[in-house]
Amino acid sequence: MLLIRNVFHCKPGQAKVLVKMMKETLAATQAAGVMSRGRVMTDIASTFWTVVLETEADSFEAWERESQAMGTRPELRKAMEGYMDLVEGGYREIFKIE
Repeated sequence: MLLIRNVFHCKPGQAKVLVKMMKETLAATQAAGVMSRGRVMTDIASTFWTVVLETEADSFEAWERESQAMGTRPELRKAMEGYMDLVEGGYREIFKIE
């Protein structure tokens, strides 16, 4: 089992907008059966305006399938359209759940 964290550092005042986009996208991916487990988090004691999208996947192969499925579904791509205008940067962490 893998835990994937996509960490975004938002432009000032844009975290709430990104959270809304991510929550809507996450709900759509779950409803479409593309992704089963995920959540959106914001900073309390971290770099200001940090938003984290955390998901789980059974394996790298499953994660790749989910990522490809998201990229091929127009309604899922549209939900996140323009998110790069809200962020200054970020990174991804992938952990093996023991």
